[in-house]
Amino acid sequence: MQICNGVRRAGATVVVLWAAQTMAATASASAVELPSPEAQVQMLQLLEARALYRDRVDWAGVRATLAAATDDAGRRQLLDDAATRSTGGHGRWIPPSLQRQRSGRAQRLKAGQDAASPMPWQADARVGVLQVSPFLDDPQAGEQARYDARRTYALALQHRIVALDDGTRCGWVVDLSGNGGGNMWPMLLGLLPLLQGTPDKEGAVIGGFRSAEGQRPWRQRDGEVLDGANSRLRSRQAAYALRGGPAPVAVMFGPRTASSGEAVALAFRGQPGSRSFGQPSAGYSTGNQPVPLVDGSMLLLTVNVMTDRQGQGDGRQLQPDQPTAPGASGLQAAQDWLLAQPACSGR
Repeated sequence: MQICNGVRRAGATVVVLWAAQTMAATASASAVELPSPEAQVQMLQLLEARALYRDRVDWAGVRATLAAATDDAGRRQLLDDAATRSTGGHGRWIPPSLQRQRSGRAQRLKAGQDAASPMPWQADARVGVLQVSPFLDDPQAGEQARYDARRTYALALQHRIVALDDGTRCGWVVDLSGNGGGNMWPMLLGLLPLLQGTPDKEGAVIGGFRSAEGQRPWRQRDGEVLDGANSRLRSRQAAYALRGGPAPVAVMFGPRTASSGEAVALAFRGQPGSRSFGQPSAGYSTGNQPVPLVDGSMLLLTVNVMTDRQGQGDGRQLQPDQPTAPGASGLQAAQDWLLAQPACSGR
């Protein structure tokens, strides 16, 4: 799925949450979008062989029922149900019309919002607050244009950190409460100044993907984020270090935090001096891979589970360390915790 592409090579895992699309059954079966017969075969083969929860589906039964279906609405419902059950609701079939809609949405987001916007809440001057927006790839853009857009987002987010890091900040709030997903790699690259890890020659581990093949770490090193040994995004300008050294980070999330938003929250989980606040997340902490089908449509295939840097993760909702109400009261709780930390005490 080079829709949420944080990648430069075919077949790499990326993470995205597509908004659920409801197909209303109409009197005219021709109004229902459906994969071609060849794409239906391909789709079921991929789901049966590789979907994370493929054992939840009776694939022989699905094929038999599909062969007996007499209308397109019924066929579409069968295919959607098979995709939903085998991916835990995170994967789905993406018709060309929805790809075009996503392209338009990605362009509107790019034109209309910053990577991190000032919060509509008056924070203490000692606390830097980042409201991290989702990043969406434009599936109709070329590969280089998509990569450049990811890097532009990451640098805009990091420049916001640089602007706030004026010598007065002793702690940071990373607000993911409205981050519904997209591409995780620009978000992680932009937040590198706040992400800490124990470095080695390959970089510091900040999270990972777990599948039947084992654990594949997410790593960070100067100006670069990696998926296993593969670089996902880098920029020489993205190697900024906080003026005062590592600082405590409060991470906010809730029911609208999904997919790549959950990946970012996991990257901070277990980091010394980090604590999460809010409500349980949406529960799509799994990794998706976009697979083009023979008819030009696409299958969003869920293939692994996201984990934190200790390898812990179950693909379900993330639970905050400190449950709080949404909005300003939750942010106030996060700020109170930050100001009680040694880095802020006495300042």
